[in-house]
Amino acid sequence: MKIALSIWKDCISTVFDAADQLLILEPGGKNGHKRTIIKLISTDIAGRANEMKEKQIDVLICGAISRPLENLLMALGIQVHSFVRGTLEEVIYAYQNGNLQHATFALPGCCRHRGSRGKMRLRNRRNDPL
Repeated sequence: MKIALSIWKDCISTVFDAADQLLILEPGGKNGHKRTIIKLISTDIAGRANEMKEKQIDVLICGAISRPLENLLMALGIQVHSFVRGTLEEVIYAYQNGNLQHATFALPGCCRHRGSRGKMRLRNRRNDPL
């Protein structure tokens, strides 16, 4: 199983649609996983989704992601864990231990529902004073 994390320096990148690097974890190598960093070339959602499929990615862990891109990735059979934040090592450890849904790893202003899909929480200013 290949797991991809969208990265910026040593953290999960904030917005997957604008990210240009992925850390790929696959079985083998030290500590059970081979790590490879790749550069994404495509900037449009169809090209980006096809690039992920060509690299045989099974799971994507990322920050914010547009709904059309997430839906396209899921239609291609890629499991998406979106609206995640944290350092790479913390996120990898949390994923391996089933703790990725913990609030510590949620982007600010986001809440989670129905499994891996994050949703932006918008406040209705007329009905919610603060």
